[in-house]
Amino acid sequence: MHSRIPTRRLAASGIVGVAALAALAPAASAMDATGHPSTTQAVVQAEAKPAAQLTVKSYTTYLKQQKTPEAKKTLDAFSKLPAGKQVRFVKYLQNRDIYKALMDQAKGNLGRKLKVVDPYNQDIKFVTEVTAKTPKGKSTKQVSFTVTETIFDIPVTSETFNLRYHVFKGKVTGTVTANSEIKNVNAAIRIHKGKVARSGHTGVATASTVWKAVPRVKSFGKGVDKVQEVTADTRTWKAKLANR
Repeated sequence: MHSRIPTRRLAASGIVGVAALAALAPAASAMDATGHPSTTQAVVQAEAKPAAQLTVKSYTTYLKQQKTPEAKKTLDAFSKLPAGKQVRFVKYLQNRDIYKALMDQAKGNLGRKLKVVDPYNQDIKFVTEVTAKTPKGKSTKQVSFTVTETIFDIPVTSETFNLRYHVFKGKVTGTVTANSEIKNVNAAIRIHKGKVARSGHTGVATASTVWKAVPRVKSFGKGVDKVQEVTADTRTWKAKLANR
């Protein structure tokens, strides 16, 4: 079995929950959300003096400058939207409340997949997906937890956390490994990866990380930090993405 743990979201028009199936596959990135190293002088200057706001023109330019498959795919989908939807799309990207509302909690059993779609409004959806499996023999366990924001069914931000651990004689044993992955085509923010904290004692494997969203435009307002965590034992898992 698997289940959702209710989470309060800051939806402008109410909260609706809908269950579905399948899964996405966010790509890993060791760099920031723009595809460039986060420590360069250009990034520091851009963060110190962000543009006033994001526009359809500046967003299209941003996507063309990125060299990632997701940016190319987004550019193609965004270009096909009617002009009115393009304007709404860009306004949504720089709405801080929407990114803050991107959070969830879930729990379930190993060997089962979970996908839940929560509409934020008629245009925006939050998609939560978990894959919990035994990839090698019976001793290795792996839980992958992803929360994605889509606008007009176009993925904008996907934050993924992967936990891998071993079970021996009915107990969690050995070294716990974990990593985080980001796919972000929201030009209003850069999302920086934090260090992964992990532990594997008292029969439970736990790991977490912190995502730091830094505004690229003044219209977004202040930055947002999110904590993503996965905890698992020999049979079950729990996962959450929450604002810090």
